[in-house]
Amino acid sequence: MMLEVFATSRAIRSFYDTFLDANILLPKAITIAELEQKAVLVPNHSFVDEDMRVLLMQEASRFTKFELLYIEREFFTFLKNSSYLFRFFEELSHEKVALDALLSADTYEHYAEHLEVLQTLLKHYKALLSKHALYDRITLPEYYELNIAYIRSLGAVRIHLEGFLSRFEVELLSQIAALIPLHVNVTISAYNQKMALLFADLGIELVQNNTYEINLSTKEILHVKPQSGLKQDTHVYGFSSRLAQMGYVQSAIAQFVEEGLTPEEIVVILPDERFAEVLRPFDTWHNLNFAMGISLKQSQFYQKLSALEKAMRNDEIEDHLRLTRLKIEPEILVTCKEIWHQKVSSETAMNFFEKLLSSDAKEQKNPLFQEAFFAFTHFLKHAPALRFEQVTKLFLNRLAVLSQDDVRGGKVTVLGVLETRGVAYKGVIVLDFNDEFVPKRSQKDLFLSSAVRAHAGLPTKRDRENLQRYYYHQLFSRAQKIAIAYVKNETSMPSRFLDELGFNTTVTADEKALQPLLFEVTASKNLYDQPFIDAPYDLKQFPLSATKLKTLLTCKRQFYFRYIQRLKEAKMPSTKIDEQTIGMALHKVLEDAMCDEALRDEKSLYSKIETLLKEQNRHEVWGYFVDVWLQKLRPFMQNEVARFDEGFRIFKKEFSHAIAYEGFMLEGQIDRIDQKEDELFVIDYKSGKVPMTSERSLENTVDFQLVFYAFIASSLGRVGGVYYYDLKEGVLVSENFLEEKKALLHVKLSELSKPINGYELCDEIKHCRLCPYVQLCGREEQI
Repeated sequence: MMLEVFATSRAIRSFYDTFLDANILLPKAITIAELEQKAVLVPNHSFVDEDMRVLLMQEASRFTKFELLYIEREFFTFLKNSSYLFRFFEELSHEKVALDALLSADTYEHYAEHLEVLQTLLKHYKALLSKHALYDRITLPEYYELNIAYIRSLGAVRIHLEGFLSRFEVELLSQIAALIPLHVNVTISAYNQKMALLFADLGIELVQNNTYEINLSTKEILHVKPQSGLKQDTHVYGFSSRLAQMGYVQSAIAQFVEEGLTPEEIVVILPDERFAEVLRPFDTWHNLNFAMGISLKQSQFYQKLSALEKAMRNDEIEDHLRLTRLKIEPEILVTCKEIWHQKVSSETAMNFFEKLLSSDAKEQKNPLFQEAFFAFTHFLKHAPALRFEQVTKLFLNRLAVLSQDDVRGGKVTVLGVLETRGVAYKGVIVLDFNDEFVPKRSQKDLFLSSAVRAHAGLPTKRDRENLQRYYYHQLFSRAQKIAIAYVKNETSMPSRFLDELGFNTTVTADEKALQPLLFEVTASKNLYDQPFIDAPYDLKQFPLSATKLKTLLTCKRQFYFRYIQRLKEAKMPSTKIDEQTIGMALHKVLEDAMCDEALRDEKSLYSKIETLLKEQNRHEVWGYFVDVWLQKLRPFMQNEVARFDEGFRIFKKEFSHAIAYEGFMLEGQIDRIDQKEDELFVIDYKSGKVPMTSERSLENTVDFQLVFYAFIASSLGRVGGVYYYDLKEGVLVSENFLEEKKALLHVKLSELSKPINGYELCDEIKHCRLCPYVQLCGREEQI
């Protein structure tokens, strides 16, 4: 009985499913990766740890010309970009192509210089591996020996090939075929002609659209089976967004089942496997089983460690809020800060990780975490001394690629296209069949042009894209029913492969009809859509500020939300510097700076304001704003010193008071009151736009701030003037219509002397543009 070799473990399970009703001894089956791993040996060498190879590659890059590759050697940047180097060197090694061959193929001198740098890098890296008695996928084809005893123990082997073989794999299979009978099953289509060329080099001619069984040991074709064309029941629909496809998944599954397929015979393919995290929350009926598993990035431990790493690196408000949400203990945060930039022992690092993990008993017992902790501890003991921030990033990277099985029991499998190799499904549903995902782009072309690749016999971009097409073609050719969804909007277009397959791409899905599969569809309604709100409010019973009155006169509905319902604005915490932040800082600085001593000369005032502004430091670019405002405040400082010389003296700062007025209690906080002889002068600082009233706009004014201040200040003495202080220009702007506004305020308050009620929406939509409650009124689409 032959050993059956398949591309994936899933293909093995599918193979064994064909024997469910048979009462026979089952053949043994393994994956091709397992066969290749056991068939070769590298004596006296160990396989290198993934993180160790990055550290060794970084060490190998310590030579002057490396900078010509424009890859930074800084640890975190190198960690992110090293994958390009490894993919490149692995491909060359497995295709048995020496860098010298690329140099001869290259026609550009600048490009040749890059290749020489890569040649030096590879030489250094190999030397470091050898020094530590290690090997990896790059050096394996160079140093391996056949495990002859294992190969002979197999007896005979049949390999079910899917995709391409590298030259190293061809060499290895040829050597195995020389020792034992080796059969190969392969399908040749328009998308894997490279495979046909490989067999042609072995003297075996294969024709397109046939499935072959070949005896590689004797170079004979044993069986030929023609492959039928695509005649499936196919539906292809366009959607306006990726999320809109969610309902189609459930709809297509239901349709396939109604038409006679069992859930186990249906597969959902995700060209972009990251989309599984979006799809999972929409699986409310638990129909789906995610073969890619549930990433450890979803675990509490990963979330906490990642949150700590972000907080140490960025120190933004959102980072600290994340720490609070995840309930990270203060002592853990303190310890993390202490050791973050220090080189730490493996014991110190792992003790910290174990303490963080101990907060979740379930995760602490998870075998995946136990294995990851064990392997990472072993790595750290053999790695050079690293700072804790570096250790943390390496551990996060290691955990990010791990996943635990989806055990919810869904019967419809969700897969990436690579996992479909060698498996037949009767019902196939594919999402995101877009040009950006199908065919998937390769990251191996960073250092070589397509011309150089073709000259050196390396797989070209076209070859790799065809391999992706081959996987989809095989998947579709084995199916009975196919449902494909793609996104078509300003940024996305359907894959051109759909046209190659002859599928219609002109039908747009009825997204509205699919919505009930995801959401309980109800008519949208506003939270406060009633025209009349019954909530009487007597202004005379509460203190009345100018801002409160302005809100009421602008929009009664906003007044209701803000002052009666007391709804807080939904503002995201931020450390960014905006006009409001600057205004508050300037008010505080001027409150502390303005005094008789500082006003005696401009130099003293400048020094005082500069010192206080710098003490207000609230951002890494605060120094820039300090410099800008120190220049802007020059005219203000000159004017202040001149006014001091004229006899003006500061009488009050940040004066808060309330006075009775016609049955109302007017309140306010005045930035500053100056005194000259027996008169008082009210000042309100403005770092932004100064409110201006014209004779034309006076009748409809709602701004009575300086009027309120004038009344309040009059309780201290005779008011000689009220002003806005334009800090940018350094000039006092007088309220020219003070008496007119006093008369108008009398009229307005008379109209409001009775309890108000109803709180209708404002007539002018312009007021809604900056209103924090606009969504409650349903006007967000009108502005």
